[in-house]
Amino acid sequence: MPELVIEQVDAEIIDTGNGVFIPRSWGAVVTGLPEIPGAVHARIVYDPTLRRAVAESVRVDRSGPGDEVTTTLLRDIRVQAIVQWAAARVVRIDRDGGEPESYGEYIARLRGDEGRSDDQNLREAVRLYRLGSVINGGPLKLVSEELNVSISTATRMMNRARVAGLVDEATGREIYVQARAQQRRGHTTGPVAGPGSSGPSIDR
Repeated sequence: MPELVIEQVDAEIIDTGNGVFIPRSWGAVVTGLPEIPGAVHARIVYDPTLRRAVAESVRVDRSGPGDEVTTTLLRDIRVQAIVQWAAARVVRIDRDGGEPESYGEYIARLRGDEGRSDDQNLREAVRLYRLGSVINGGPLKLVSEELNVSISTATRMMNRARVAGLVDEATGREIYVQARAQQRRGHTTGPVAGPGSSGPSIDR
């Protein structure tokens, strides 16, 4: 069973927006990975240009005599999965005035709260999208899974949030592109307002 240890967490905390905070950098050590005879060490940083956690460096230490590090072994390492796993361990979510929550605490509270209004649901979608982006996961997938809606509905919600000015400019452009792509694939119906437009949003 794979195990993750977080180490050397930077004291500087980055406000990534929408109530999502993450250390500037940290280390992750993963052991017990299938077909990997040893430990994978990753140095992970929050990249402000990419606006997500990324691997700065990765190394593999063999477990001992009889094992070796080969190119085949290196190809089997899922670096992004390690980054996502480790980032989910160090990220914190602002509880709107309360103590910051861990990823697990936030998701558990969100799943247990069934009395949210449409406006609150939209704001949680924005926070989930940012959270998914920051930890280098699938942001729309996270919105879909945790709000129990389809990917197309999650896209429509985020487009509504974009038109309402609930996301920053960079996220807004990303959402606009995704909404247009879904519309071309026939998964989305209704108008998609362009960046900077005050035109109609997509209904839920």
